[in-house]
Amino acid sequence: MSTDKNIRLNKRLVELGLSDSRRKADDDIAGGKVYVNGELATLGMLLSAEDKVSLAGRTGSTRSDITIAFNKPVGYVSSHTAQNNDKTIFELLPKSFRTLKIAGRLDKDSKGLMILSSNGDLIQKLAHPSQGKTKEYMVELSTRLSPPDKNKLLSGVKIEDGISKFIKVSVINPSKIRVELGEGRNRQIRRTFNTLGYKVVSLERIRHGSTELGLLAPGEFVFLSDRDINK
Repeated sequence: MSTDKNIRLNKRLVELGLSDSRRKADDDIAGGKVYVNGELATLGMLLSAEDKVSLAGRTGSTRSDITIAFNKPVGYVSSHTAQNNDKTIFELLPKSFRTLKIAGRLDKDSKGLMILSSNGDLIQKLAHPSQGKTKEYMVELSTRLSPPDKNKLLSGVKIEDGISKFIKVSVINPSKIRVELGEGRNRQIRRTFNTLGYKVVSLERIRHGSTELGLLAPGEFVFLSDRDINK
């Protein structure tokens, strides 16, 4: 790599997906959030390609293929374009991420883990049921789940587009359930519980394949490394 100092820091922050714009990058630099090679950065700095940049502990990535884990909040749709004035998840992400593809959408009223990537092959592997990438959710119901209905979830419930069958169902408390699925049809969990007479109060995806939501805050994202992806 070249060691010439010819890259503006604010531009570099945008390239790394750490800031939405150069103006926002300058605000982050002025706010003391940016470090270069472990030292506090200053406005107008010039960098070489080898300099290490971080913002609030995040380092970003300029790989040709970028993959992130994102914690979707309630109230946002999993779409690239807004419909009916709904806010999309991409309003919470850097502008450079707006072409990323989605592996497993969540409806507007749901929250939790989403994986987005510029790698279409990876998206296919993560999203297609034949790849065996199960997903895990925490579901809160308006009423307690009965033992017979728990058994129905495991054996299969007939909904509009076929049989909905859960791989695992664990009762955390009478109305809070952890479920695991091997597929992810549109609003499948909500429709399945609704068929059995339950209303879903809260739905959160906590795992997709080997990637877990962990302590990632709502609206935040982290880059997934090649090692994470290869799991």
